[in-house]
Amino acid sequence: MLVVTNTIKIKEGHGEAMAQRFGGTNGVQEMPGFVRMEVWHGSPKEGVEELKICTVWENEEAFKGWTSSDSFRQSHRGAGGNEAILGASLDKYELLLSRTPEN
Repeated sequence: MLVVTNTIKIKEGHGEAMAQRFGGTNGVQEMPGFVRMEVWHGSPKEGVEELKICTVWENEEAFKGWTSSDSFRQSHRGAGGNEAILGASLDKYELLLSRTPEN
């Protein structure tokens, strides 16, 4: 299992509108190996909001399939020209342990 986080720094006041972009149909939900996506919104600090987009994949190959797909290119077109975005960073994490209430 692989979790990929995209942390996006956004000008204060634009976080919720930006988060809505991830709720639309962009093809990721149809990709082989896609498990789920969560969008987290952090509290504003010094005029900056933070969105953390977490996607969970069965494996690295599934994630690479998404990033090389036409759906990925279409869903990210024009994102670099959004003046509300101040920066972004991508990180990957391999799941080593998971707990549920039952175990």
